[in-house]
Amino acid sequence: MDFEYDEFDADEEVVTQNDHYAAHPLSPFGWLYIAADVRDMRISKIGLTTKKTPEQRLAEGKTYNPFIVLFATYNLANCTYGISKVELKAIEGYIHRRSFADPVLHLYTGRNSEWFYMHPDLAEYEVDRMLVKRGFSVRGKRLFSYYEGDHTYEGVYVSRMREIKKIYRPFPGEFEKMAVDSGIPYKYFQEYLDYLTEYHSRSSKDKVYL
Repeated sequence: MDFEYDEFDADEEVVTQNDHYAAHPLSPFGWLYIAADVRDMRISKIGLTTKKTPEQRLAEGKTYNPFIVLFATYNLANCTYGISKVELKAIEGYIHRRSFADPVLHLYTGRNSEWFYMHPDLAEYEVDRMLVKRGFSVRGKRLFSYYEGDHTYEGVYVSRMREIKKIYRPFPGEFEKMAVDSGIPYKYFQEYLDYLTEYHSRSSKDKVYL
């Protein structure tokens, strides 16, 4: 039996809003961010904020960790239906499930911190997957792709993800100069510097949006 190709493109199907979250007011700003500690690339900070920028939130945290740098940010307010504080809280709850990663516990209280025992690369991969699984979209089109091709990476529609996501990978020489000018001894940032060197040696495909 012959079938006619109707040229339907699943990636172009317009999404609908989740009724539960549609009932709540939107936040003018809503960010999910991943940060690294330049001393130890075995841990990552995954946080959410309704500050105007994640840099503003990170600057507050530098009062207790001066070695923190942004790794990736996601502007969830720029998604098709924006983001509410209620949905941000739900995302925070998902991230802190043990199935996502083991959180670093505060020594004195035993409570979960925003730090996790995972490399920032893996944290970024998991956050990308989470946003895709939760059905996030831009301009009415899903971040998830049904197809494989140059426009996708690990099931993510690359150009759409780039509309809400920014990565932070300074060139090694630039970061080294900044660290040295700040008076930080090499032993405190060598691991991050080595990572930057390795990252910038990757092929363009392996850096497509990671």
